[in-house]
Amino acid sequence: MSQLARIRLGVLAVAVAMAAWGCAVPQATGPQPSDVVDPRKIIALVPDRASADQIRLEAQSTGYRELDVARLDGLGLTMLVYRMPDGVTGPEAIAALEGAVPASTVGVDHAYRLQQQPSSALALDYANTIMRWADGGCRAHVAIGVIDTAIDTSAPALSGVDVTSRTFFDGPSAAATHGTDVATVLANPERLRNVRIYGANVFGQSQTPDLAAGADALVRALDWLASEDVRLVNLALAGPYNKLLDLAVERATARGLVLVAAVGNDGPGVEPMYPAGFRDVIAVTAIDADRRVYRNAVRGPHVDIAAPGVDVLVSTQGRPRFVTGTSIATPFVTARLAADPAITAARDASDVRALLARTSAELGSEGRDPTFGYGLALAEDVCTQ
Repeated sequence: MSQLARIRLGVLAVAVAMAAWGCAVPQATGPQPSDVVDPRKIIALVPDRASADQIRLEAQSTGYRELDVARLDGLGLTMLVYRMPDGVTGPEAIAALEGAVPASTVGVDHAYRLQQQPSSALALDYANTIMRWADGGCRAHVAIGVIDTAIDTSAPALSGVDVTSRTFFDGPSAAATHGTDVATVLANPERLRNVRIYGANVFGQSQTPDLAAGADALVRALDWLASEDVRLVNLALAGPYNKLLDLAVERATARGLVLVAAVGNDGPGVEPMYPAGFRDVIAVTAIDADRRVYRNAVRGPHVDIAAPGVDVLVSTQGRPRFVTGTSIATPFVTARLAADPAITAARDASDVRALLARTSAELGSEGRDPTFGYGLALAEDVCTQ
């Protein structure tokens, strides 16, 4: 066998292993497959009781330790979580369980991180002006799900806002700063009134320097929001491709949920990050007061729309401060959609994209482009006070 043939076989073997882990084969600068919350945990999603019984029998007979079984009625699935036996790798576990139960989707617990950072800018609050929000704001036409950290409902900026919260992990919660920032952007009465928020807390405290939510927590959160008939969901987080999350997104959007997600802050040279990279998710990038794209925003053909996300003024910690990232741009788009009566008639992501395309301001090349998508989301004349 030639050296070139050996190299090709080696590359093919790596690609097969990567696919088995439930992630797209990354480029050198993209998310790495080792970016998981717990490398010894394996998760299965199955569509019916018979499949659940089959996979439990297979797991028990081969030394897997069952950690949890949960019925996800909102998505029409059952989730089973296992600790892999010593010596078994992720690809081996996936191949064995999916081979035994072909109806199952099995994968690892990839990590998803918040896409926001502090900013030291001394800028004015420009967001409402460039998006052309109506004076006095708009009425929210649908409830909004927020998959994020906890939300501090005692924050003055959320006084009187209807927030229903639920946690999707074991152990203590991480700081509620990020989720509270997102909620206050959504519920700012200068933009949106009569807001009802369903806060899905997916971020617990961890030993790592940055926060990470597991794919299993995101799946459970989507199931809860689907079961509560929440129409619009904000996901200001990003991470690698995960086929468990892919299936959950497919089920959630098929049931009418509109998902709006941050494209991510890993830079313009990386592959798409998820969930923004999924076809059925509205992908949001960030711009500054001069309508320039945020330098660290992920780019690509999946980008749908831009919103203010550089040096945005928030006031959730007792004093005004400025934050930057595609995380903070995302709730501006979610709020704009919630304010629009047309959102109630949108059947899927393509309808929402058409709605945004009709009401956006061109920023890049004509039409949709990989930097700004359809351009700057505008809230002008979209609401009936």
